[in-house]
Amino acid sequence: MSRLRNQDGFTVMEMLMAITVGFVVLAATMGLLESSVRLNTGLVSKTDAMQRARLAMDMVTQELRSQVCLDYDNPAVISGDDNAVTFYGDYTETGARPVKRRVTFDPAKGTITSYDFAAPSAPLPLKPGSFPIAPTRTQLVLEAVGSQFDLKTNKTVPFFTYYANRKDPVDGVYRPNETLAVPLTADDVKRVARIEVSFVARPTGAKTDKQAVNLTDQIMVRHLDPNVSLDPKCV
Repeated sequence: MSRLRNQDGFTVMEMLMAITVGFVVLAATMGLLESSVRLNTGLVSKTDAMQRARLAMDMVTQELRSQVCLDYDNPAVISGDDNAVTFYGDYTETGARPVKRRVTFDPAKGTITSYDFAAPSAPLPLKPGSFPIAPTRTQLVLEAVGSQFDLKTNKTVPFFTYYANRKDPVDGVYRPNETLAVPLTADDVKRVARIEVSFVARPTGAKTDKQAVNLTDQIMVRHLDPNVSLDPKCV
């Protein structure tokens, strides 16, 4: 009798139950692992898009904040439309030799590019015709870029939006909230007081906006003083 008791084991039914429970636990563990990996991948992609977009936005706004008037007759902004703006800029401390800059957004390629047009050999003071036609420096700022979409208006948000000063009828203060039509006319380039930059940045290698981030920033045209007049000249 003791020898039979030593040979006791699991029955077929017990083995089947143990295997079934094991499979259920394994399936739940694999599902949790897959969900964690997918969540982590999405977080990494979103972080990648945000970091790249923030660096690109900082570069674009820094260039736009470098804007200067070429002289009293030529404002900082030369031309502008939904996807490109051309202006005079200067990073030097003395402001002696500005360059012509152009920042563009290509919707077809999904890229932001910056161009410099330097005139190192031209005598001072520089004039509009002093700058070359071809860029002297080209820099790819960001890839995998798209346009924002406004669900309220059901329209695509322009990469660049331009605003002029408007006198508030209540307090009489000039504020840059008058939207200018594009492309900017010769008169309107002198009125630009604020430039708004808006775009969507996708993660590296992404082809959809699933993990994309929206960024918007604004730059004041520093040579315009709303306390002077509605459309002040370069100061």
